[in-house]
Amino acid sequence: MSNQSNTVGVPISDSELRTLLLQYRRENWEGIQLAETQRLIVEELIQGDAEHPLCLLERFVATSPNSRILDLGSGVGSFVVACRRRGLRAFGVEPDRIGQGAKATALGIARRRLSDCVFVSGIGEGLPFPDETFDVVVLNQVIEHVTDQKKVVHEAARVVRAGGAIYIACPNYLRFYEPHYRILWAPLLPKFLGRMYLRLRGRSPAMLNQLTYTTNMRLRKLLSELGAGFTVFDLHREQFLKKRSEGSFAARSTRLVANLTRWPMIGRIVLWAILKYGSISEGGCEMVIVRKPCGPAA
Repeated sequence: MSNQSNTVGVPISDSELRTLLLQYRRENWEGIQLAETQRLIVEELIQGDAEHPLCLLERFVATSPNSRILDLGSGVGSFVVACRRRGLRAFGVEPDRIGQGAKATALGIARRRLSDCVFVSGIGEGLPFPDETFDVVVLNQVIEHVTDQKKVVHEAARVVRAGGAIYIACPNYLRFYEPHYRILWAPLLPKFLGRMYLRLRGRSPAMLNQLTYTTNMRLRKLLSELGAGFTVFDLHREQFLKKRSEGSFAARSTRLVANLTRWPMIGRIVLWAILKYGSISEGGCEMVIVRKPCGPAA
């Protein structure tokens, strides 16, 4: 990996990419998502802001052309491509579970988007890299798909260097919504009932069988097990506290509630309740984990 060039090629055009993505969605997501939903997602993949995780990470870790970035669960490669176009040394690992047996696979599409060999097949439970290889590790909408979440979190922590950061974003399954099927869903609906519900709606349970229900609380517990060498930042919580301190909430009702958190006696209770409600009601979890720099030698 250290001998990879940073040169970015464009082997396929946006038009060719769109064709491949539509084929991939059709072959692998039929029965999971409606055809119109698949077309919308393809356009989001082509036109969307693939650099979003990198922008959020800027306040936690400085990146340079020498930085190494790992996209764990890199899918069709959008984040890696965006990083490479910024001159960063980004790499992707993708198990391609959804694409097994299909002609079009996520890994195959990703490899056609760059001239460098930066995408490898692998699983998060056993990353093929030495300790402290990367400055940044990204798990964007991935942790809910893995077999062993604890192993994946610890593997990500193993390969990130001291002073580096891990970004994790995933759905919050305390919402009345399932984001992969894009349908109404009862919070933490038992899988056997979920399969019945999906069949009644004419959907395949194939994706549900791969999912591990994840919540803000569950993710925080997993991350707390990394120990004192890591600091966890809940980005949604941080955003609320920042707006509270600046008084910059747009909605008047939200400003009034935020002001209650400053009242004597009850303020701390109100703040705790608001943050707890947010962790339950928000549609997703978004966290950054910073590996503390090594201290001076004794």
